[in-house]
Amino acid sequence: MSFTVKKMLQLALLALLLATPITLTYLNIRCDNLSKDIALALNRNLTSLSTAVLELPENQTDAKSMNDLVTLVLSSRSLRSVAYFKNDHYLYSDRDASLNGSISSSLKARLKTEPLPLLYRKCSTLNKIEEVHLVVKGKSGFYQLFMNARYMDDWITNADEYLRGYVVSPDGSAIINKKQDFLFYKSYRSVQFPFTVIVGAKTSQVLLGICSLTAFIIILCMIIGLIANHIHTKNFSFRKDIDIAIKNKEFIAYYQPIVCNKTHHIVGSELLCRWLYRHKKLVAPNQFITKVELNGQIKPITLQLLKQLAVDKPIIAGNNPDFYVSVNFTLSMLSDPVFVNDVMCLIKQSPSLQRGLVFEMTERENTANAIIKLDKIMQRFRELGVRWALDDFGTGYSSLSSLKELNFDIIKIDRLFVNSADTDAVTSSILNNIALLGKELKCCLIAEGVETETQLNKLKSLDVDYTQGFYFSTPINREAFEEYKYQHEQKMLVANKKKQQCYSALKYHGPALDI
Repeated sequence: MSFTVKKMLQLALLALLLATPITLTYLNIRCDNLSKDIALALNRNLTSLSTAVLELPENQTDAKSMNDLVTLVLSSRSLRSVAYFKNDHYLYSDRDASLNGSISSSLKARLKTEPLPLLYRKCSTLNKIEEVHLVVKGKSGFYQLFMNARYMDDWITNADEYLRGYVVSPDGSAIINKKQDFLFYKSYRSVQFPFTVIVGAKTSQVLLGICSLTAFIIILCMIIGLIANHIHTKNFSFRKDIDIAIKNKEFIAYYQPIVCNKTHHIVGSELLCRWLYRHKKLVAPNQFITKVELNGQIKPITLQLLKQLAVDKPIIAGNNPDFYVSVNFTLSMLSDPVFVNDVMCLIKQSPSLQRGLVFEMTERENTANAIIKLDKIMQRFRELGVRWALDDFGTGYSSLSSLKELNFDIIKIDRLFVNSADTDAVTSSILNNIALLGKELKCCLIAEGVETETQLNKLKSLDVDYTQGFYFSTPINREAFEEYKYQHEQKMLVANKKKQQCYSALKYHGPALDI
């Protein structure tokens, strides 16, 4: 045995002797704190939901009351549905204003034998989805809240990267997560609701924790070092390619038309980035957009595209002074004061960008902690004539709170709701409520991802203002957009002329109707 190996073994033994009591003490304290944290967080969530439903009128006689109920469900990540029942019969839910079914026999038994509120886990008989049910007493009936059990399971599972926990009812049955055998554990019982949180560590986890403070951490560091070196090398090559592409102006602007549902005229377009690699091969955006957003290279790319837009906009707008172009922005881009100032300077220097420019705020990032700062930045751009749109509405972070605090001019309905609106009843209901919400907020509505005439007619029936998607055109370059816009307007003229001829033949002397 060499001196180096002997030293390493001595160090490993010393680390093991120190790691054992430290790990056990830490896990004991961590289990106690985590069980309390989970219980308090669950208490807050259940209290908030039960308070919100109890504030609603129980008779639900008008559309506003139903809309408030639907809004409550949409604004919660864990809540799937809410139903109201009285005298053992359901009267309505957020999805159906009129119900007449009986509650389950098991629920009847619980109401007779267990104190309110009720909290239990059950598999839905309709779609076999695991749910957590919360039943609270109203003035004359009961509210039954259906929560996504899988979401709550994941929430507790991800509460700590090392420890595990579950929630049980007073009779010991599992409510959230399955029961587990722990070497030691800590529990915390809720006073407000009938549940107890149990957090602990298994024998294998304890041993893993001890080993992680000794020899394993050395191996882990070596692996992390190798991975980090590989990622660094790969990212360096990608960043270098992007830097060269920016220098060579390989990023080009493509435009997708936005069409008015009432007049069928093209009223604007969305600017989309395409990478013409070495001016030869067109690279799909899904191969680079996410990466350049994460590493910050999206900022110089966006500035380059805005400079292209300053030249293209008067050409694609033609004689329409109200024609607008929307450009995508993220929270990280707007959080950079240097980038914001560069964009403002470009707008001030470019007359074509001082009117008909819309910035689309994507919901891929959480805006909850930056509302005040973001509102000030948006107001500065508004003073330059820029309007704001909330992109991908309903699929990202804090949709309702973003609308309330930031006062957007336009709501863009995500293609997820558009694509399945004509085949899925739940999605169709959500789409209806989004349309109603947009009208109440006095926001212009644009539906993305329209691919069929059925989808278009559905959106027209909901009084959605504009549509965008492959039904009209894929994203195309400036020259192709000019040609498409010209051909589209020619078709409109021909259609209008035929309409006028029909009116004349029928000796109709009233006003011409828009098609």
